[in-house]
Amino acid sequence: MNYYKLCYYLTAKNSNRINLSMSRKARILFVYPNERQMSTIPPAIALLSELLKRKGHITGIFDTTFYEFEDDIAIGEPDKNREKTLTVRPVADKDDDDLHFEKITTSPDVDLRKKIVEFSPDLLAVSCTETTFLRGLKLITKTRDMGVRNIFGGVFPTFAPKIVMNFDAVDMLCVGEGENAIVDLADRLARGEDYSDVTNLWVRKKNGTIKKNSITKPVDINQMPITTDIGLFGEKRFYRPMGGKIRRLLPVETHRGCPYTCAFCNSPSQNRLYTGRGNFFRKKSMDLVKQEIENHIKTWKVEYIYFWADTFLAWSPKEFDEFCEMYQDIKLPFWCQTRTETISRYKFKKLKDVGLDRITFGMEHGNEKFRREVVKRNYKNKDAIELMKIPNELDITYSVNNIIGFPGETRELAFDTIEINRNFQADSVSASTLIPFAGTEIRQLAESQGLIKPDTICTVGNSSEEGILNMPQWNKKDVAKLSKTFAMYVKFPKSRWPEIKKAEDDSELHAKLSAEYIDTFWNEEDDDLREAAKGFDVNQ
Repeated sequence: MNYYKLCYYLTAKNSNRINLSMSRKARILFVYPNERQMSTIPPAIALLSELLKRKGHITGIFDTTFYEFEDDIAIGEPDKNREKTLTVRPVADKDDDDLHFEKITTSPDVDLRKKIVEFSPDLLAVSCTETTFLRGLKLITKTRDMGVRNIFGGVFPTFAPKIVMNFDAVDMLCVGEGENAIVDLADRLARGEDYSDVTNLWVRKKNGTIKKNSITKPVDINQMPITTDIGLFGEKRFYRPMGGKIRRLLPVETHRGCPYTCAFCNSPSQNRLYTGRGNFFRKKSMDLVKQEIENHIKTWKVEYIYFWADTFLAWSPKEFDEFCEMYQDIKLPFWCQTRTETISRYKFKKLKDVGLDRITFGMEHGNEKFRREVVKRNYKNKDAIELMKIPNELDITYSVNNIIGFPGETRELAFDTIEINRNFQADSVSASTLIPFAGTEIRQLAESQGLIKPDTICTVGNSSEEGILNMPQWNKKDVAKLSKTFAMYVKFPKSRWPEIKKAEDDSELHAKLSAEYIDTFWNEEDDDLREAAKGFDVNQ
């Protein structure tokens, strides 16, 4: 950063009117406060970067995925934690997998400051969930003396804007989708114009007041660029574990939003947020999906596709057939997630024929009454059990996701979830501890019962951690213990249950049973996986 630019930043720190006439281009540095090795490349940032670049602006990224954190904000390594709870097949740390297992040991705080000096941004754009917000806030706070404006976006700023703006280090936030807002903001920064009235934004003004602007209608996802700025993240982020193997994969968005009303999800709130402005739930045309995949193959040599959709099979019969016809010519192995209610023999046979490698089903809870009244999922257990036979008969590998620790839930009710999972022949099962995210019906229920304070920020982000809710009938520490042993209760014979119960408190016994689980149910040839399992310490 040159002297003139530095002086400019320091003097413009508290101004809503910025003069960038010298370049007529805005420099936007995305800050992605990701926990170590968690998730794939976020399609949203790649899309926003592409839109900005097409308007002539300059973008960069500071991604914390490969950093190790040792503070009270860190949630650990999600991938490794999922392995410890037998949620996913372990992946051994091998030399040839270093693209995924890379560790950056320098300070992210220091490195971000260096990046700011190097990139000379006009705006720091932080994309966060509730579990990563405090990480992003800490990073931004450490850079305030550098005088660079910031904006926070994502689901947490959308549904907890008052909480976010209570932090003085936050200059702006975006409520709802950011495609139009970020481009409008960058354009105004480049032209030196006032940006306090940009739609979807909450802007902290010089006098400390906050300007709350209205939101626009949802964007037309079929008018978005076919190619997104995937390269912004670098190829090392293309590699992710899938089924115990490191895959070179990229996400592809097929749907945005969800038509269902699960109480633990914020998609219903997204739908309500846009009431009167258009439908938040949208589907991308098959032609655009195909073009995006073909570009991933040609440009990035992708070998595996992850379809980015809350419910992949939320299509009409005609749309489903169109997908299969489109993907027939591609046939790359792919992974997706859906609901048990969407299963049919016809659909799954066609999906397998065109490349389906793995699929994840959201079961969530095994007690019909509790599932209907609290979780807001209404289906019969007997129907789910019958439908789940279909992927087994078709030899389709699948996993089942569940949640425990709901408001009012007991250990006995959680064992109803274990019991229904024992009817399935899933490759893996999981039981995440409930996180009552802002903007969900479950969060409202928890607050009404006095189980969580309204201003609580949920920082727990994986199944190996304690839950958030302090329930008198079920201690959160005990919820976490059951989460760690859930797969064992599902897969091992009931005669082993007393032993598993002991393993809830005995880390050495848990490690022994984990190794046996891997050897029995995943039957890997690789001894490294067994050795990795023997080293599991669930108390870490």
